[in-house]
Amino acid sequence: MIGRDSRYARCVLYRDSDGTSLGMRQRIDTTPRYDDRLHTVVEGDRLDLLAHRYLGDARLWWIICDYNDIFFPLELDPGLALRIPSREHVQMRLLD
Repeated sequence: MIGRDSRYARCVLYRDSDGTSLGMRQRIDTTPRYDDRLHTVVEGDRLDLLAHRYLGDARLWWIICDYNDIFFPLELDPGLALRIPSREHVQMRLLD
């Protein structure tokens, strides 16, 4: 168990089904901003394609997951509204 004072307390931890630790990374600030965009999911949407369209890099799909508390990225239901940060915010604030 990670205590509140641990340097890992503010990290996102990844574990597999049996509890084995797979890794971690720092959390990002997902506070709503004036330049966030909304995207309504349609049939065939994938997070990597949306990341490429809105953020300019398909590898940034995890940012959309963080912004929308998505834990199973392969299950996007049509009609779901996603909040996506601006490309400029991601480049200047999240990836530094």
